[in-house]
Amino acid sequence: MNLQTVHLAVLIVDDDPDILTALHDLIEHDGFRVTGVSTCRDALAQVKIVDFAAVLLDIGLPDGDGLAVLETIQAIAPSLPVIVLTAFTSQDYHARTLSGGAFSCLTKPYNRDELRAVLRRAVWAGRPSAPSDN
Repeated sequence: MNLQTVHLAVLIVDDDPDILTALHDLIEHDGFRVTGVSTCRDALAQVKIVDFAAVLLDIGLPDGDGLAVLETIQAIAPSLPVIVLTAFTSQDYHARTLSGGAFSCLTKPYNRDELRAVLRRAVWAGRPSAPSDN
């Protein structure tokens, strides 16, 4: 556990319970406090009440489009980094998510090490004292 991340919260939004559990365990193992939700409505409700360090956002959600959630998060908390996780592999789609304000866009199935590295960059991008990789 990294003592510098223990107070930082990460929101995971994915409607697949297996992916949600795997991501929760992976991120929690790195020392983050993790909240997992499976709908657009719950994601937006959480963003309004919790000061998250980052969001992992699936695009295909049962109650709406994750891109609309991304847009709303940008309006609510413009500095909150959102990492989009998607099964869509099109470069145009990735470019759209990035131009829509996403910090990064990763394709499922994601590489665990890449995801962890991108999350660390996202969390520390706007913070004054990033931890060293020693």
